[in-house]
Amino acid sequence: MLRHIVMFSCKDSADRDRIRQGLSLLTQIPHAQKLEVAFNEKVDQLGNDIEVVVYGEFADVEALRAYKDHPLYQQSIDIVRPLRDLRVAADYTVEAAATTAL
Repeated sequence: MLRHIVMFSCKDSADRDRIRQGLSLLTQIPHAQKLEVAFNEKVDQLGNDIEVVVYGEFADVEALRAYKDHPLYQQSIDIVRPLRDLRVAADYTVEAAATTAL
């Protein structure tokens, strides 16, 4: 399984809801096993620039590629890109992740 995590900051915090709404279109794309869009609750005391987080689980890289090729993905980009500042993405294979001290 592949985990896909993307974090966004806003150019203007007043657009936070619009960014989340635009990203929520991604939940309609059928290629993800799980997809969540949420506001950062900013519990950590440091580095609270991130406003919105997308968390997805995909069977494999091909499923992630199919997700990104879906027309709703581009529609979401068209809404969010003008409103967001920073976009940081990370992908990793669950089976390769350390789950105990190395």
